[in-house]
Amino acid sequence: MQIENRDRLIAYSLFPFLTPARTRLLREHFDSFETIASASAKFLGALLSVTPEQAEAVKNPLTNVAEEKLASLRGCTIPLTDPDYPALLSEIIDPPLALHYRGNRALLASPCVAIVGSRRASPYGINVARHLACQLAQAGLTVVSGLALGIDAAAHEAALDCGGRTIAVLGTGVDLTYPRSNAKLFRRIEAEALILSEFGPGTPPLPENFPIRNRVISGLSLGTVIVEATGRSGSLITARMAAEQGREVFAVPGSIFFAGTEGTHRLIQYGAKLVHDAGDVLDELPGDFKLKECEPKKPPAELQDVLAVLSREEASHIDSIARRLSCAPGAVAESLLQLELGGWVRALPGGRYVRVPGSGQ
Repeated sequence: MQIENRDRLIAYSLFPFLTPARTRLLREHFDSFETIASASAKFLGALLSVTPEQAEAVKNPLTNVAEEKLASLRGCTIPLTDPDYPALLSEIIDPPLALHYRGNRALLASPCVAIVGSRRASPYGINVARHLACQLAQAGLTVVSGLALGIDAAAHEAALDCGGRTIAVLGTGVDLTYPRSNAKLFRRIEAEALILSEFGPGTPPLPENFPIRNRVISGLSLGTVIVEATGRSGSLITARMAAEQGREVFAVPGSIFFAGTEGTHRLIQYGAKLVHDAGDVLDELPGDFKLKECEPKKPPAELQDVLAVLSREEASHIDSIARRLSCAPGAVAESLLQLELGGWVRALPGGRYVRVPGSGQ
């Protein structure tokens, strides 16, 4: 019976029409999932506003999913009734009935914080995301994000780069990489951390699935940090869901002249905590999390003049750097390469460079 109940939830997770709102109705109207089989298909159709065929699938899910399919998913899916299902996520009003995963499922038991933001992030936003993700990961938190371009990818990478943990929550099946440009990062997270999705394998990147995914990002986390967001950013959906789930919401301020920070500034106006450093996040979270103190690594003396003209907020082109230093571009390029290899600067497309946080004064 226990295996059958697990299989029932796995089967439900493969039905695209079973939205969070509909699974919530099932949980409200039935004492347990196994008792759904005793309801009539007509009642289920009216309750869920689905077709007769879909109602029959809800009534008898195991007859609508091949045994081979269920067998292939049992070892890489965590049903809601599983002891390893994340406790925080189970507390939200509409938790996924099952979680499909690749990687280290043990991370689901660790304390988490979400870092999300704009796909079209500025160099400042990327720097902030990397800085906060590294500090929070080193403090003992698992960094959760959505594997999108920009802020999400920066947070995942930084958490891994500093020896920490991360969870990528997808809006697709766990067997699909979206966006494709993050394929290398996807493989790294799969090998070193955890890929997670409530959507069954093969689910394509449908636009309506990403807002659904966002409640899982916030639901796994003690708090959610928004780094950059326009006034209509999807990250604001994650912030709203975090607030509705009773979780902490944080926002990083930026320039008033940059549209990419309008959303974060509005969040601060509405009550989100302003984040100046990782300590502002840790102060609000339950648990004894401490920032790891370390002395900034200084570059060799011959490279310090080059580092000094670089900004953490805006990227500088190599030609501009050369003019400011009155040096030949070739000599500057060699210095920038050494600074990049030493972790003091980050190279951006188009011959631009930005100074990374923690690279000295």
